[in-house]
Amino acid sequence: MVEVPLTDAQFAAAAQRLRDYGVDLSGPSGTLSRDGITARYNYANGKLTIEVLEKPFFLPLAVIESQMRSYIQKGLDELNRSA
Repeated sequence: MVEVPLTDAQFAAAAQRLRDYGVDLSGPSGTLSRDGITARYNYANGKLTIEVLEKPFFLPLAVIESQMRSYIQKGLDELNRSA
């Protein structure tokens, strides 16, 4: 499970960054899917939580979660550079 503390502005930046990679967070909670990976996400009380529900058998969960964290961090880095 990925849990990242975020402000509203940071969540918007992270959501935009994920959209750039073809993953659409439409609203504060929902389901996202790409390349055989399905996850549930929820942004509430200043925290984004992503739980992987389905994945290809050959792809380790740790790799998927690490990549999600990386996408989110890149969005935060872009937000910080533009501030």
